[in-house]
Parts: sequence; structure tokens; C-alpha cells
Amino acid sequence: MKKKIALFLMFIVSSLSILTGCNLFSTNNYNALSSIVATNGDVSITRQDLILAYNNGGYYYNYLYGYTQEEAVRMTIDELIDQEYLLKYIDSQGSKYSLSSDDYCIVISDTWEYIDNRMSTYVEAVRNDLGLSKEELSTEEETEEPEYAPQEQYVTKFENIDGKIVLIESQEEDEILVHGTFTSEEEARKYATSHAEQHVRNHISAKDKDYVELVWTRYITALKSEQANYNYKDMSDEAVFNREITEIFNSNLKAQKIAKYQEITELSNGFYYDDSLKRYVIQESTLQKIVDAYVNKYNENVERYNSTKDKTNFYKNVAGTDSRKNYVYYGKQGEETLVTCTHILIQLSDDQLNEIERLESSSMYQGEILEEMLKNEKSQENTLAFERDLETGEVIDSEGISVATLYQNLKNSLKTVNGIENITKVFNNYLYRYNVDSGIINAQYDYVVGTKNSAMVESFTNLVRDLHENGKVGDIGICYEENDNYSGYHIVLYTGTLTNLFETTDELKTLTTENVYRILSSEKTSLSYNQTTFELMFDSVIQDIYNTLKTDVIASQMSGTTTVYEVPNFSDLY
Repeated sequence: MKKKIALFLMFIVSSLSILTGCNLFSTNNYNALSSIVATNGDVSITRQDLILAYNNGGYYYNYLYGYTQEEAVRMTIDELIDQEYLLKYIDSQGSKYSLSSDDYCIVISDTWEYIDNRMSTYVEAVRNDLGLSKEELSTEEETEEPEYAPQEQYVTKFENIDGKIVLIESQEEDEILVHGTFTSEEEARKYATSHAEQHVRNHISAKDKDYVELVWTRYITALKSEQANYNYKDMSDEAVFNREITEIFNSNLKAQKIAKYQEITELSNGFYYDDSLKRYVIQESTLQKIVDAYVNKYNENVERYNSTKDKTNFYKNVAGTDSRKNYVYYGKQGEETLVTCTHILIQLSDDQLNEIERLESSSMYQGEILEEMLKNEKSQENTLAFERDLETGEVIDSEGISVATLYQNLKNSLKTVNGIENITKVFNNYLYRYNVDSGIINAQYDYVVGTKNSAMVESFTNLVRDLHENGKVGDIGICYEENDNYSGYHIVLYTGTLTNLFETTDELKTLTTENVYRILSSEKTSLSYNQTTFELMFDSVIQDIYNTLKTDVIASQMSGTTTVYEVPNFSDLY
């Protein structure tokens, strides 16, 4: 089954019980979960809806955006009411936004996956209680998952065909747990419920049936405890489990309906379908909004730069991995230079680490002798890199080669290569075959190190700065790094520096709907990982289009109604 257009399926805050979230409200406050906290027209929100939604995202209003907890709780209630009215609208449109059989498969899979994730807590707890190893319980030989998927490079969402900016639909397969044909919600819900227990027991996957039963019993006991406040007449294992499955399924169903509505809404309002190309093409009006969005973003960055007294803080934020998406680059020559680079990470083996630990803890080796032995154990000659298949990611060279040999081979391969694009292609060939850092595998647009500020580890930072100051674009270097997460070698390629796409705000006037795609997609390095600047702006624009239309739909559905808050039923939560 082909994936939906992933571009359009954004996370939607809802009252999903399928998210574990943070238990921000004490379980002592879970009494009367079915009591009504607010009504609007024929929409009612229960205390349980509120608690789940707040724990799964509503608390951001309080923790991140500075609202009081009371304000955050009320805003969460308002979001839930909006969501219910949106769902009412979706359901009222007949087949326009109806779910397909493939959509129902996703809902069922997501439901079971949540149960699997929750069950893993009990699996681990019981295993630890009994002092058992994973190997003793497993029914299958454990296969080590590749640490990264070779050549999983970022693929652009668009292409230019005869001047038309055309959407590229993903051809990847959905990772789902069930395949089937379902013609209705009830049919899918029945299947999810009737097959869930067997799926869960298979997922526990242990040789000892008594162990499986023990995990299952502990899980059911927890569910019964959670449902105790409802005073259900039937508290049998089957009834308790089926209620859990039904609730999770219904929550996933809501999320899938809204995702489908968003996908269709964004396609129909941001694109037109070209019969000759059989593809979706970005509308002229959408391109103009992208131009406007970039101009505004650029001006915001200029203003932010000018208003920052300590310019090093501005560059530090631009280089920071968590904040880069908020910037389009703007900087002044002579201040901080932001250097771009890519790298190959080879880690020390478990045997090396064990030997190092043995040497360090042994009383036999001290002083210079110990230092020499540790240096030898950590050397490039004793650290091995293992080649992976470029298609499957599986190790195809079990003997490996030393980091020293790998580094020399790479240097030899680059001797006759000119131009950073060609050098990067050669380097990437080694990167996808030997690298164990999944981050850089999927960061096609490089890491950034400032000449004054850096979010990278010290040895990596120092090497990049040295390549920039004493070398030239396309040079490589190697360094050793040892920290709490890993020990190993970085082979680093210096790919260039960030530069302003426009030097003055007057130059922004040259950005038009005819050239916006070419200009904003032309830079290899984007401040937002795995996106060209064009795609960053597009995502912002298309989300704004959707949010505006969604708000209008909800407003029309709520016309003439007023929200009535049952404050006594939720005031104890703040």
C-alpha cells in the first residue's frame, strides 16, 4: 500500500488515549471521569476527554506558552469542542471525505501498535521480576536492526516540469500491521476488536506460555483499575479489553478522518490537477503566498538580527539544531561564520570498550604504561568499519577494515575529484556504506558549526574550524571523540559556509512566482533539516491555508451556539 502524501498529514492535537503523554494530573483526580465539563449545542466534553487531551498536548499552553493552568485547561476544552464540530462537518459531507479500506487498515494498525507499545511495559516488568533474559524468552532468533537505512536521503517534494511546480507523490510503503478489505467503520472496528487479543499474545512472543499469561494478566489488571471509576456492570477480562480497544480505535478513527480531510482540503486549495501531466501542480496564488512568506521571514530575521545586542547569540540560535527551522539565514561578514560539513562516524566495538574498561579497572597497569595501552586500544588501526549493502543496510563485510584504511581510501578517492558537488558524491558513497550516525544519514543538508558557537561536541567542532581556517572547501579530516553516548572517530568533510541568499531587502523584490522555486531550492544547505527553503515556506503557507479554512468551517458549524462550562467538574484540575 502506498503512503498517503506525507506532506499533508500533520499531527493533530486530540483527545487520543493512544498517546501515553505525561500524567500531569494526579490519578487521585480521576473520579467521575464521565462527568460533563462543557457543552456547546449538542457537543459534550467529558472529564476523561479533557484529562487525556491535556496530558497529551494541552499542557503546552501552560508549560511552553506562559498561560496559567486554568487558561490552559479551558483552551484544551475549546480545542476539543472545535474538533467535535469539525468531525460533524466531515461526517455531514457524505462520501467526499470518507475513509478507504486502506485508511481503515491504518486505523486498526495504529490501534494495535498502541497496545503493543503499552504491553512492552508489562513485558519488561515481568521479565525483570523473574530475572529472565530476552534470549530466554524469545521465540525467534533476534536480528540486529541496521543502525540506519543506507541512502535514505531526503527526496524533494516537488519537481519543475516545463515551468510547472509539480508535487511528487511518495512511493514508499506504509508500515502497517494488518492488510484487508473493509467497507465500513463497524466492520473495521469489529476486526480490530476480535483479532486484537491474539495479536497482542503473539507480540509478547515468548516460549513460556505461563509467562505470556502472566504478562497478559498484569495488563488486564491495570485496565480494570483504570476502568474501576466507571462502575461498569461487566468487568470480565474480555469486556475490559474490548472497551480499551474500542476507545483506542475510536480515537484513531477521529484522527484519520481529520487527516483525510486535511489532505483533501490542502490539495484542492493549494494545487490544481493537470490532466496532461496527471499530476498536482501548485497554484499561482499559492506560489505568491510562498513569495510573501519568504519575504516576511527574511525581514523578521533582519529585524531579529538588528535587535539582538549580542550578535553571537543570534548566530548561536541559527546554528542550534533545535531552532534552525525558525530562520532563513541572514548575517554580516566579519562576524560569526557558519561552516557547513558532513561526516562519517565509526564507533569503537563492544570488545574494544570492554577491554578499555578492563584496563582502566585493573591495578596491574598504571601511569604511562596504561596510557599507552589505552591509546593503542583506541587507535585508528584497531577500530573497524563495516561495509553495508547500499540497498538493504545489512553488513556485507564481517571482517571490516580499519578506520585508518578507510580514511586513506577516502583520501585517495578524492585526489582527482574537483568541485564540492562531485567531492560530496564520492564522500556520500563512503558515508552510506560505513557511517553509523543515523542523524547525518537523513540530514541531507549538512550540519552547521559556527566559528564562535557550536552545538556539536568539542573535538568535532575543533576539526571543522581547523578545516575552515587552514584548509579549503572539499578538504577532509579525522578526529577522535569520547563521551557518554559513544566513543569513536569522525571523518569530516568541509562543504562550505552559509551565505545570504539576498544581501539587501531591496533584492527581495526580484523574488517572483516565476523564480521562487528555482531560487529557494537552489541552495544545498537549508537551515531546516531535510527541507529546501522553498519547501519550508510551502509547508508554512499550506498549513495557514488549511487552518483558515478549518476555522471557517468550525465557525459556521458553531453559529448561534455558546459554550457552557461546568466549572465544578474540572476546577480541581488547576
